[in-house]
Amino acid sequence: MRSINISKRTNTSSVRLGVARRPAIAEINGVNIVAVADNLPGKLPGPNITLGEWANSLGANAYTDGIEMIENADIDAVDLCVSPKWRVPLVEAAAARGLPVLLEKPWATNMAHGHAIADIIKKSNLLHMVEFPLRHFPPISALKKLLDDGPLGRPFVVNAEIVMGETPAKMPEHWMWDPGNGNGAINENTCHVFDTICYLLGTPVSLHAFGASYHGAESTLPDGAVANIRFESGAVASVTGGSLGADCLRTPTWLDVYTERGQALVTGIDHMYDTLTWGTAADQGEPKREHWPNPPLRTLIVRYAVEEFVNSIRTGKQPESDADAGLKALALAMAVNESVATGEPVDLSW
Repeated sequence: MRSINISKRTNTSSVRLGVARRPAIAEINGVNIVAVADNLPGKLPGPNITLGEWANSLGANAYTDGIEMIENADIDAVDLCVSPKWRVPLVEAAAARGLPVLLEKPWATNMAHGHAIADIIKKSNLLHMVEFPLRHFPPISALKKLLDDGPLGRPFVVNAEIVMGETPAKMPEHWMWDPGNGNGAINENTCHVFDTICYLLGTPVSLHAFGASYHGAESTLPDGAVANIRFESGAVASVTGGSLGADCLRTPTWLDVYTERGQALVTGIDHMYDTLTWGTAADQGEPKREHWPNPPLRTLIVRYAVEEFVNSIRTGKQPESDADAGLKALALAMAVNESVATGEPVDLSW
């Protein structure tokens, strides 16, 4: 097993994500963080730690310029933990060196921006992955095997929900509310579920959403919405998302699937699925149920996704969670914003 040297690029608007990923990377054998970059000190694991001190604690080299790090560090891949608006030059730098890149969700700020990133990757044939963690959790992997050619058959109707706590909805200074950056809670957070249902159901073709900016962090961007989505297969889904939840409930997450031959329910908390319950129409008695304990820390939510990325580097196989997956989730989020604003359904394209 060869060692994979990974660099991390953070900035002040998303450094929490970069710091949070470190425990997940530390759990993977043969993976080392050898370089870190941040351009604004004081936003690291604690207010009194410097970039140099943090890098030393990881055994890594410190850079204040992400492009310089990507161009010069002795690395095998880049973990790009920046909010969307900063990504293009960093992806260009990684592509120039042919370094596989892991991109934090959401994929981009808007569709034009999303295509700009995708074009860089396509032209360079760069191995890449969007860090959508939910599709990699064991209950979703197990559910995927039950559908279509599995015992449950084709999925017909899905109800899904992920609504984070309301605190970010009341923080207009947060980067998620900047139309030129996160472009709303639906893009920044509900994209988790958008990606998951596309992974299970395939290609979405139209969307009609209802909602509003209830707390008003950014009046043009909904912080609560219900989206009804139709898929190319004929399947339909209803997704509830936004940032209106009570923090003490720890973001309960669920996904209910009605299928050709039965039903499945996936549940969890803290943005993490942990339980799959399912049965066919022919089953009698209790449904089948399997539970996987979640990682002990919320910061380990990305563990399964990072493992997939590392395995892809080692095998050279492009992960399924690719630019097209990022563009699909982005298109759904942008369609929610548009449909809530106009009251009209939106045909999807990306």
